[in-house]
Amino acid sequence: MNNYHYIIAGLPELMPDFHAEGFSYKNLELAIREQLSAHDRRLVDWLDFGTDTTHLSGHFYRAVSRQKSGFLKCYFDMDRKMRNAQVEFLSEKEGRDSGKYTVGETESYKEEFPELQAIFQCGDLFEREHRLDMFRWERITGMTLFHYFDMDVILAFLAKGLIVDRWSRLDKERGTQLFRQYVDEVRGTFKGVDFH
Repeated sequence: MNNYHYIIAGLPELMPDFHAEGFSYKNLELAIREQLSAHDRRLVDWLDFGTDTTHLSGHFYRAVSRQKSGFLKCYFDMDRKMRNAQVEFLSEKEGRDSGKYTVGETESYKEEFPELQAIFQCGDLFEREHRLDMFRWERITGMTLFHYFDMDVILAFLAKGLIVDRWSRLDKERGTQLFRQYVDEVRGTFKGVDFH
């Protein structure tokens, strides 16, 4: 039997503090993994695997959509749609066909996530990424709104931990450089992927 009550009660409170110092996602994840069953550790593996952009593909998104974990399905569906939205915005800006670079169904982000339009138009690259992560954070919170002591709560906690970890390791100068690289990656993320 999984001791979710015990694990969740022992989790520290995470805040969307994008200037956190000394935060170690790896140490936090390791401490949680030690308390999980082999089955639940595999769910954490899925989260870790999918947060490495080199693993993202139509195949990955299809595979994760078949997982029993409600959180993983919702989280990576949101991730796919957010990446498609960025591709669509950049394609419109550069006069390119976004259909060549998107994954799966390509719902218009202007209808699904209208608030992203203002975020994408933010001229400060660092601020834009900050706002995108806040957008992601709020939706992660919503995914576990009626969950209290289950694995989805733990996965959501880890997903937020990844956001805090990302920002705790950046200063503005390094961050701006990294995000310029990230935008280039987004532009080419889905090139050559067969989604059928």
